Amino acid sequence: MSHQTPATHSPIQMHVSTLPDRPAGAIELGVVYASVEGVNDLSFDECLVELTHKAHALGATALIGMQLVQSQFQWNQRTSLLATAIKVGSGG
Repeated sequence: MSHQTPATHSPIQMHVSTLPDRPAGAIELGVVYASVEGVNDLSFDECLVELTHKAHALGATALIGMQLVQSQFQWNQRTSLLATAIKVGSGG
């Protein structure tokens, strides 16, 4: 299987956690979702970049409750990530 080079995005610093706990004072902005072709380390990294950029566009500073789904159907191998985007105030 060949992969395209991941889209170039400027790096965004964002806290990412699989834990659903919100820090004190955090504001929930909504759920973000990203999905890319492939099931490997490169596809996970590419998907995380896409998810981070979608969250950043909402004004998020962190992602919580992140869930990974990797489907390996014969003709459609995909990596998908889902998380809750939150904004943590300057004190959090």
